[in-house]
Amino acid sequence: MPVVKPVSDLQRNLGSVSKLCHETGEAVYLTKNGSASLVVMDAAAFDKKVSIVEDVLRHEERISRAIARGYDDLANGRVRPWSQARGDVDRMRAERRAG
Repeated sequence: MPVVKPVSDLQRNLGSVSKLCHETGEAVYLTKNGSASLVVMDAAAFDKKVSIVEDVLRHEERISRAIARGYDDLANGRVRPWSQARGDVDRMRAERRAG
């Protein structure tokens, strides 16, 4: 559950809000006149969350490129029947085990 505090808490008690951010590693949502105004969080926790998001985006980009290559292969006739592909994979595995 997110921590929600009035922005006046930050103005009056910066130390306690800072301590809360450092201890929990979670964001503290600050409200002004009852509406969300700011989000404050520990810098290390923020960097970690940004890094995770960037990793996910890179992974999604790789998947998107692989799907695009697959569609391109399909559109340009670079496909083969499943039975043939499966046979090729089985042969390659057998060669690796034997080699």
